[in-house]
Amino acid sequence: MQKSAITKLKKIGLSEESIDFLLQFYAGAVNVYGIISLEDLYGLYKDIKRQNQDYPEITFDQFLTFGEITGSKLLEHYAIFSPEIINKYCNDSGIPLTSPLLVHESVAWKEDSIHEIWYLYMELCEFSSKFYLTPDDLRDFAEHQETVDDHAFQKVLAELKAFGKPLDEVESQIYPNDTGLNEITKLVTYAYQTSPGNLEAASAEFENLSLFYRLDYGKHTFQEICTLMKRALYDLPCWGLGGYTYGKMMGIPKEDITENEYFDDSFYKDDEDLFDLDEDDISTDSSQQLGQMLLDLASDTHPHAAMRKKASYPKRLLDKTMKKRYADAGFDEDKLDFLHKFFQAAVNLYGVIELVDLAQIYEDIKDKNHYPHISDDEFIAFAELVRREKVPYYIFEQHELFKNGIDFEFERILVNEDLLGPDGLKALEGVYNVYFSEYASEYWEPEDMLAYSGHQQEKEELDLLAYFTQLGSRDAKIVSLESKDLARKIVDHFLWTSKGGLEDADPIPKEEFRQLLANGGKPLNKEVEDNILELIHSYDKNRHVYVLKGWTTDEWKSKPEIHGEQVQRVKAMQALLDMIKKHKDHE
Repeated sequence: MQKSAITKLKKIGLSEESIDFLLQFYAGAVNVYGIISLEDLYGLYKDIKRQNQDYPEITFDQFLTFGEITGSKLLEHYAIFSPEIINKYCNDSGIPLTSPLLVHESVAWKEDSIHEIWYLYMELCEFSSKFYLTPDDLRDFAEHQETVDDHAFQKVLAELKAFGKPLDEVESQIYPNDTGLNEITKLVTYAYQTSPGNLEAASAEFENLSLFYRLDYGKHTFQEICTLMKRALYDLPCWGLGGYTYGKMMGIPKEDITENEYFDDSFYKDDEDLFDLDEDDISTDSSQQLGQMLLDLASDTHPHAAMRKKASYPKRLLDKTMKKRYADAGFDEDKLDFLHKFFQAAVNLYGVIELVDLAQIYEDIKDKNHYPHISDDEFIAFAELVRREKVPYYIFEQHELFKNGIDFEFERILVNEDLLGPDGLKALEGVYNVYFSEYASEYWEPEDMLAYSGHQQEKEELDLLAYFTQLGSRDAKIVSLESKDLARKIVDHFLWTSKGGLEDADPIPKEEFRQLLANGGKPLNKEVEDNILELIHSYDKNRHVYVLKGWTTDEWKSKPEIHGEQVQRVKAMQALLDMIKKHKDHE
């Protein structure tokens, strides 16, 4: 530790013995909990101290000051993030953070921003409900003691080759001055520790890394290595379980840990790369039950607790019934036709928009387009009636999307049915992703909204569909119905993930894509990859993006004045980090 830091710590009354104790205590804490507030950690210190007479007496102020000094000076093993910065730029939960966060170094390497670190902390709190492990002595976890299982996993990894070279000679892509072998170990460990006790999360991460590094398994199998990996992770504290281990929580003997029986390792017998297309995670019943149990314990104050797993919605009515209802409400044919086109155009452009915002856009552009006069009451009445009509969008009441939602007529939410994905009202991820987007501060307003009432991006979408269809055909003149169906499914899935801004979802479903290539007898090579990426780039460049409130990507990039809170936070955080770096360089 730097002498200046030791001097400052001694000035607040900490002896050299107390400083050494706290270094070990903090190191043990981040190994066990990953991220924890110093307020919660001090409570654990007091609880453990009652059982350990050799623990020195340390006040809360000394405890905080130690963290603030060492977390900013050492930048080794852990870091400290102040509540002032997090509350100002990252925390949108409505619950202010009152204490600094102690954060493991691997989190700082893995997550791209303080915003993401904050959300990881919230997720860990949700998983564990802050039900933290209270060991006999946290210092016991300050250093990881390698086990026989660790050695077994490392040994078999060292025998693998990546890109034709020994894995321990391939450079790491995330951790500077490290090897691919160490990166794989760190990332599968991270995947396990940040999950709610799910060893299959590590298995899925290893699968992704296998594709990325093009691992040659030689005499080994993927299943064999996964089993060794899980046994190596078995005794590690899981951050998503508040520091408890998988074995302690699940009560499963280590010798019973194996790779899941549903895994098909035939794919890994060759060295094909599906260019970063991931399969869905496959979890065991026990891990799913554990995850659900922990989620049930989570606090309702978490910002995501207000969301629903699936939406309720009233039954759609027959066209004949709707025609009568519109007539009874006093809508003539011309006004009804206008409102249908206007609402359809809105969901085509924005994906998700509240009625009050749509009414404002109407007011802004109505005069120059000579739109018919529509009063607020007519907007509200039409929005209520069209909920029951068979149209390709939904108009949700607040309570239908949010558990604690309060219904106001002018705050109904229009949602394009495309955002609900394949599972309909059971899949709300795309809706929330757009609704809560903070990339743009205002909606893009077209010259004429009605110009967007038809299907958008038809050319780019058709180009995508044509190319995938061609990939599934051995003869340009003959395309099987199965390949046509697969191509349509792939494009539909891409459009859904693209429109919803779903960063964690696979843009191209792997199984369908693999089968399409097999049908056409086509290899997956660089030419195919480049063609697909070019088509996707063309689509992205020309579309109006839901998460950008209807702006195209190029327009949004050229107008920094419309950038929303999320972008401003990132810029502010970068400015702060630059200031901190300059300050440290000066010291």
